[in-house]
Amino acid sequence: MESNEHRHLFKEIVDGYSAYFIGESERYIKHQSVSDLVNFEQVYDMHLTRALNKGLPGEKEILKNLEEEGFWSKKDDEAIETQKFFLDSLVKNKKNIVLKSALERVNKQIEEAEAEINDLISKKENLISNSAERYALNRANDFYMFNSFYKDRELKHPLYTKEEFEHISPKEVSHLVSIYNSFHYKFSEENIQLLAVQDFYKIYYSFSESTTDFFGKPVVELNNFQLNLLLYTRIFKSIFENNEDIPEKIKKDPKALLDFANSSEAREEIKSKMNESSSASTIVGATSEDLEELGVTKSNKNSLHEAAKKKGGSLSMKDLMDLSGA
Repeated sequence: MESNEHRHLFKEIVDGYSAYFIGESERYIKHQSVSDLVNFEQVYDMHLTRALNKGLPGEKEILKNLEEEGFWSKKDDEAIETQKFFLDSLVKNKKNIVLKSALERVNKQIEEAEAEINDLISKKENLISNSAERYALNRANDFYMFNSFYKDRELKHPLYTKEEFEHISPKEVSHLVSIYNSFHYKFSEENIQLLAVQDFYKIYYSFSESTTDFFGKPVVELNNFQLNLLLYTRIFKSIFENNEDIPEKIKKDPKALLDFANSSEAREEIKSKMNESSSASTIVGATSEDLEELGVTKSNKNSLHEAAKKKGGSLSMKDLMDLSGA
């Protein structure tokens, strides 16, 4: 996303709706709130009860049959839980990692673990696609989408009545789904984080402690995107205020900023050890780029780079102390 796109994203979040063309007419998608999610859950529960009463099998029943037929087993569920535990461990341990190169390796492991979990869950969901729970979820999603489209900016006139929505063509439903999916991608957590670190946006940081100052309404009236933006505004405001040594190249990289902030305590500890001549600790695999991230001065950069090359690309804590005369 370019900065101009982030400005448009911010405007839409403030407005509480997004405009799209459906055919030749401009229509509007409402940004849903907590109360809308409650409605979603109520509709889901209603359709689930109806489906079960009509004899549609539940997930547990289907999984039991799949296990008997050898298509799914408890070991497959255990594999999902094991992978989730591994992923949680990786995420929790990131705060103890200070080297950029090590963080990149861990982030790659996290991506791979997430992909494996998603593959396993996708396989399971495909096997239970005819369950009562799946049916209820699909019907609730239809309801959620139906209640998102409006004819007017004031969001007072739904695009369809309930009766009209029940009789629209599959082609039109497919078009609406495509628009809705594109809409949700635009307001992904990643894009909202990117908005919160843009230069033009930082002037709003000082107003983020009060939802009334920021959006002109209490927190209970905010929609989900507004809540997410306010949350990340406060997070990145805190990071910028409490860290003076943030590398310039990561100031617009939300993921790198979060990693940087999470490892701040460990980074300070490493810096402290670098000044203790009696320390025997080592920085395993520290590259010249890692040292720069730790705040090594430019005057030492070339000598450290050459020394690192001689050591195979990395320096230990003892090497650093020797070079500094400690």
